[in-house]
Amino acid sequence: MLAPFETDSFSSNLLEQIAPLLTRLESDYYNTKLKVTINQSIVAIAVSWSNPFHPHAKYFRIYLDDSVKESNELKNQILESLEISPFFTADRFIYALMSNQVEMIHTLKTNHYELIRETYEPEWTPNHCLNELSNSAHTNTLTYKEVLQDTHLKNQLVTLLRQNYENTHLVNPTADMTLHEWETFLLNEDPNLELSLVALDDQGVTAYITVFRSNTSVEVAWVGMREAYPSSFLLLKSLFKTQLLLFEQHGIEAIEPEIDTTDHFALGLFSFMDYSDEENFQTYRKFI
Repeated sequence: MLAPFETDSFSSNLLEQIAPLLTRLESDYYNTKLKVTINQSIVAIAVSWSNPFHPHAKYFRIYLDDSVKESNELKNQILESLEISPFFTADRFIYALMSNQVEMIHTLKTNHYELIRETYEPEWTPNHCLNELSNSAHTNTLTYKEVLQDTHLKNQLVTLLRQNYENTHLVNPTADMTLHEWETFLLNEDPNLELSLVALDDQGVTAYITVFRSNTSVEVAWVGMREAYPSSFLLLKSLFKTQLLLFEQHGIEAIEPEIDTTDHFALGLFSFMDYSDEENFQTYRKFI
């Protein structure tokens, strides 16, 4: 375990990488904390942690001073040490990193980790999206704030969100939670209730797009529909068109969608934009 330490114990290169993590490193957040020291300087940190929302997985991350010689061999040794640490109820290891971290990706593949998901997070402006999106705006909509005031519609929304989230995370299943727990989870994530929208038909909620706001930018995530077939994505795009117009009214300048390759709803919604050449966040898995 990593004992309390002084920041000057770290090499300058490593300290720059882990500066945002120092508080967590000194807390009980991580299950396992390993360090590698060369000439009295810490040149590598490795951590593992659990996520109760995804109880089947143990998560890893390795931070290494770029100047260390024979770093590939060191990464292999650290990874092996993490894998033999206690992993409780986990049946899989998960390691996520950016697609440009080619050396670490090579280490993962060498150790039999498989790529299970890519996540793209491009940044666009509302005006650019409006210019590219030819669909008309959907007119029969409600905000999340309005939906949450109606028990029947609220239950429909949370049920759809749970169903679609579970289906898009089969590669790393979620915990078994009640509908009330899912509602609590949704609200605890603090979506913007004025900018998040649902589309309605005569049966109730038929599509939804969840938005998280930070000043003049928004993250678009947790999108879905009651039914999924090629033409139904037109409905999702029409709902997003309505949302884009709402963004402009609220002074939103930047849109950051979260597009997982395991999420056919997000892929279908944002198919009108090209983001394939952008760096992405890759998730690797190894079954225990």
